[in-house]
Amino acid sequence: MDSYLPLVKTIVDDVRSRGDRALIDYVRKFDFDAASFERLRLGRSELAEAYSKTDERLRKALNTAAENIKKFCQHQLRRLRVSRSLAEGVRILQRPTPIPSVGCYVPGGGASYPSTVLMAVVPAKVCGVPYVAVCTPPSRTGEVPDVVKAALYLAGADEVYAMGGPHAIAAMAYGTESVKKVAKIVGPGGPYVTAAKKYVSSDVAIDMLAGATELVVYGEDINDAENIAFELCAQSEHSPDTFVGLVTTSETLANEVMKYVDIIVPRLERGDVVRQSLERNGFVAVCDTHTTAIELMQALAPEHLLLASRHDKISPKITSAGLISSGRHTSPVLCDYVVGVNHILPTSGQATIRGGLSVLDFVKIVTEVRVSKGAARRLGRYAGVLARSEGLTAHAYAAERWL
Repeated sequence: MDSYLPLVKTIVDDVRSRGDRALIDYVRKFDFDAASFERLRLGRSELAEAYSKTDERLRKALNTAAENIKKFCQHQLRRLRVSRSLAEGVRILQRPTPIPSVGCYVPGGGASYPSTVLMAVVPAKVCGVPYVAVCTPPSRTGEVPDVVKAALYLAGADEVYAMGGPHAIAAMAYGTESVKKVAKIVGPGGPYVTAAKKYVSSDVAIDMLAGATELVVYGEDINDAENIAFELCAQSEHSPDTFVGLVTTSETLANEVMKYVDIIVPRLERGDVVRQSLERNGFVAVCDTHTTAIELMQALAPEHLLLASRHDKISPKITSAGLISSGRHTSPVLCDYVVGVNHILPTSGQATIRGGLSVLDFVKIVTEVRVSKGAARRLGRYAGVLARSEGLTAHAYAAERWL
C-alpha cells in the first residue's frame, strides 16, 4: 500500500488545496469527461427513476437484502442501550448516538456493486446518521449502472457523486465548495483508495483498510468436495488478487476438491480471473490434527471463513475471522448478499483486532451516571483514598465533601 502513497498524497493535497477545480480535473483524468460539477451529482429523481425501471425480480432481491440488513442492525442497536443499577443509589445509562455524517465509498467503474451500497448506507440510516454521502466511480461515459442507482434510492443516500479514486476520498475527507466534509469514511476500494483512506485517517475517521477478498474453507467430508470447490471459485472471481485456500485434515478431500476446481473453472464466465487468483494466491493445507488446522486458521485471520465441517468443536475456538460461515449450507455468498450481516469485512490480518462493518461504526456510545446522596457518601471515602494515593488532594476533597 505504501508504494501508492506518493501519487495519492499529491492528489489528495491538491483537492484539499484547490477544491472543486482540482476535483473536476481528476474526474476528467480518471473517471469521465465531466464538463461541470453538476454532472457529478446524481439527483434523487434520477435514482427513483432507476429504481422504478428495475426488473421486478431484481427489485425484490434488493428489498430482501435491505430489509434483512435493516433488521439485524436494529437488533444490534437495541443491544447497545443499557440502563443498570450497579449498586444502591448508582445507576449507569448507556445510549448509542449517531455520528454527524458519513461518506460511503462504493467501488465501480468496470463493475457494479449494489450490495455494497446496501451494506454501507443501510446501517448508517438505521443508526440515524443525519447526512450520508456516497461516491462511486462511473463508466468512462459518466454513467452509474441503474442497479446501483436503484440500491442508492432504496438505501436512502442523501448525496451521491459519480466519482471515485483518491480524489473522491479527499473530497469527502476535507470538503470542497460543492462537497460536504464528513466525519467518517467507510467502504472498500482498490489499492489507491485504500492508500488515500490511510493518508486522510489522521484528519477524518475511517472504518478499516480493506484489501483484496479472502476466503479460507475448512472441510473434512469428501461429500463436501464439490460445494467447497464452488465456494473457492466464487470468491476467486473478484480479482486476480483474491486469497483463497482449503484447510483440512483429509488428503483425500483435498485431492477431490482440486478435481472439481479443474472441472468448474473452464465453465465460468470469469474463468480467467478465477484461474489467475488460484494460481497466484490459492493454497491447500493438509494438517495432521484439528488443533494444527485451528492454529493455522487463527494465524491467517481471513476475511471469510467457511467451516464446512460438521465438527462443532471448531467454531468456538476461532476468534480471528471477519465472518464465520458455519455449516455446509451457510455459503459466504449468501452472507455477501442477503442474510443481513455485513460483507464489508477486515482483510490482511485485521480480523485479529476488529470485526466487519456494523452499527458500531456509525454511532458513539454516550454514557450517563446518576449517583444518589447516600451513594455519594458511601463511595466518597474510597474515592478520596484513591485520589490521595495519586497526590490529587483536590479530587479527594471533592469526593469527600458529602461525608
